[in-house]
Amino acid sequence: MKAEISDKFVGYHYSNPRAYRSMQTKGIDGWTTFDFDDFAGLIPGRRFVRLGDGNSLPREAYDGVIEGLLEPEPKSWLENPEFPHFWEYLMHDVCRENEVMLLSFELRLEDKAYVVDRAHVERELYRESKGRRKLVRGKAFRKYWNSRIPVFEYEGGYSAPQLAIWSGITFNRLRVEWVKPSDEVWKRVLENNW
Repeated sequence: MKAEISDKFVGYHYSNPRAYRSMQTKGIDGWTTFDFDDFAGLIPGRRFVRLGDGNSLPREAYDGVIEGLLEPEPKSWLENPEFPHFWEYLMHDVCRENEVMLLSFELRLEDKAYVVDRAHVERELYRESKGRRKLVRGKAFRKYWNSRIPVFEYEGGYSAPQLAIWSGITFNRLRVEWVKPSDEVWKRVLENNW
């Protein structure tokens, strides 16, 4: 999947109606923030790398990002033999509210949008879940950080491609693809989990 600079590139983000209503107001849930006090839309919130993880990464690695996907149900996440429960873990976090929404948005050249390979972190998390000591977590997060490729330059090849966006997406750029009950979404996740 090669994206030329002039190509259209669409990102996808799972959310819920409560969060979507918040995106219609400036700040987060109507509260202003340092970087986005006059901004309505999808705001970078979750740290790309949590504080304490990674070894002396640049400051930007610990900033908030919007996490997204390159397609609504990426096969590399649903049918990943290295990480068999990958999609289930992601959607478990998404299905915590009564309803789930899938949002899409067209990315622009001015967006601070990158494709990263989530597999670097997942390998470490899977290793730790099997009771092995935490030996290489810092290396895993460094590889994750170093895997950043500007979205319009990504040519494929990552085991688990993920969008990481360091800039906000204005509300008028968001498109609601669908809204479904969480139970329905979770049932589909379980049916797809092999």
